[in-house]
Amino acid sequence: FKGLCMSGLWGCFDEFNRIELEVLSVVAMQVESICSAKRMALKTFWFPGEVAPIKLVPAVGYFITMNPGYAGRQELPENLKVLFRSVAMMVPNRETIMKVKLASVGYSQMDLLGKKFCILYALCEQQLSKQRHYDFGLRNILSVLRTSGTVKRAEPPDADEEMIFMRTVRDMNLSKLVADDVPLFLALLKDLFPKVTDPPKKVYK
Repeated sequence: FKGLCMSGLWGCFDEFNRIELEVLSVVAMQVESICSAKRMALKTFWFPGEVAPIKLVPAVGYFITMNPGYAGRQELPENLKVLFRSVAMMVPNRETIMKVKLASVGYSQMDLLGKKFCILYALCEQQLSKQRHYDFGLRNILSVLRTSGTVKRAEPPDADEEMIFMRTVRDMNLSKLVADDVPLFLALLKDLFPKVTDPPKKVYK
């Protein structure tokens, strides 16, 4: 925050609520001092912990993103929460993201594969057991799509896209599943990709 104040830059702190509660209390003091200095239109101000006043460029801006409800996330202290203005977010359309990303990495059947991928992960969230390490959200989705693109580019141009994609999704998820969920996951894959025979596991670099 000190560097942002002195340079007048904007900063975005991602997954802010992963910071430990003790550190968040210190951050609250720093942000409050910046807000007070900006309200008073000061050119310099005392930043917490500094022995001399520092410069304040009024263009400074600071933003935070959070993923509430995830394991290991903290609730923001009230004295810090009131210093930020919340912005409403909407749930992204996963199927659209999947189709666009598939097209960008070279898949010609992006509409079909995007729809199947979206259905598969929705069913996984509904039907597989609830485990703390399971993640069928955007982070996992983008990881699978990036890998599927790398694999696609390494295969011959006429290779079966359904087989390539199904194998990538299977290989990247099987190792994370508990034993009881494996048969159900494989059955869901078989239902969604009935024409694809069980391809051998690929070694991913």
